[in-house]
Amino acid sequence: MLSIALALGSSACYGVSNFLGPQLARRYALVSVLILSQLAALAACALYLAVDRGHTLPSTYVWVALLAGLGNAGGLIGFYKAAELGPLSVAAPIGAVGAVLPLTWGLASGDSLRPAQVVGLVLAMGGAALAARRPAAGEEALTLYPDPRASAIWAAASAVAFGVFLTALPKAAAHGRPWALFDARLAMVVLLALWAGPRLVSVRLERGSGVLAVPGLLLVTGTLMYTIAANHGQLSLVSVLGSLFPVFTVGLGVTLLHERLSRSQAIGVAAALTGIMLIAL
Repeated sequence: MLSIALALGSSACYGVSNFLGPQLARRYALVSVLILSQLAALAACALYLAVDRGHTLPSTYVWVALLAGLGNAGGLIGFYKAAELGPLSVAAPIGAVGAVLPLTWGLASGDSLRPAQVVGLVLAMGGAALAARRPAAGEEALTLYPDPRASAIWAAASAVAFGVFLTALPKAAAHGRPWALFDARLAMVVLLALWAGPRLVSVRLERGSGVLAVPGLLLVTGTLMYTIAANHGQLSLVSVLGSLFPVFTVGLGVTLLHERLSRSQAIGVAAALTGIMLIAL
């Protein structure tokens, strides 16, 4: 039960972060939101490393941690690129199924699931994808976007990259969590900086911009909870429960912004909650 609670806590942190990020991007440049939030996350990882003073990672697992960080950054970049080229109603559901990779890895590595848990996993993953889906755009609306087909490809690449992150990080963290989190976050920040390129000159600390640290700190907290959950539970279960963040993001939109759930989103939330109960039985 501890691993299940931690994995759901991880999803909650990711979901709140994904809710706050777009809200902050309305007041600040997107590159500032991404870079400053991740620098805050890196600082938090460095503080955790300094306090814990854990063992350094074996060289093999340093590379695994760096791979996790690159996957995390690649997933983020791919998702924003998908959102730029096409509607979120296409990009979000595709990006929400990144847990397929760690799920497959966990099952191939010997995870043993009860029939009820298998049904729960299917409901949870399908529900998360439906919850992430916005009302479908018509054919005419799709023409407003630069390249919806390329958007779907970028979203699929994003899902694979996030899957790499969800699979690799627990492996590295099992051999030294503080260093694994720090190395992964460092790799993520470097890749995001390379992606931002000349736009980095627009990143400035302004009055009130300290709030941009909040999404990054939430991501670090969620990642820490996810690695602990994965080290104490089955990766196939933890990875899916840790990927239910769209449910939390949608819930905040309904509660705080008074957004209305579409029928498919409501079904998705109900399916995800049912899946969680089946997994926990």
